[in-house]
Amino acid sequence: MILTGREAIYLELAHFYERLISLGLMKEGEALPSVREVALNNRINPNTVERAFKQMVADGFVVAIPKKGFFVANLGEVAARLKEVRDAVQSLRDKGYGEDEVLRAVQEVYKDHD
Repeated sequence: MILTGREAIYLELAHFYERLISLGLMKEGEALPSVREVALNNRINPNTVERAFKQMVADGFVVAIPKKGFFVANLGEVAARLKEVRDAVQSLRDKGYGEDEVLRAVQEVYKDHD
């Protein structure tokens, strides 16, 4: 994995694994590498890896099982979450909101949350 620095490291990690999952390269129930392993292999703080994995839990891509690790979630649930987001965006588009307006609003919401 190559970290580019274009976004926060934890987000780069999360997006890397989310892409693997979305492409079917990691299957439902498959264990992610341990936090320690990812940290050592990428020379980053384990807390950063933990944050990335927790972000993927929040995004619905993985589930955390205490004392066992992180595992790829049921992708049907991920698809359902993505459909819900797409439907909301489509509704805004149908009401005449432009892409820039929607993106700006989303960024503001997440900026206020971080």
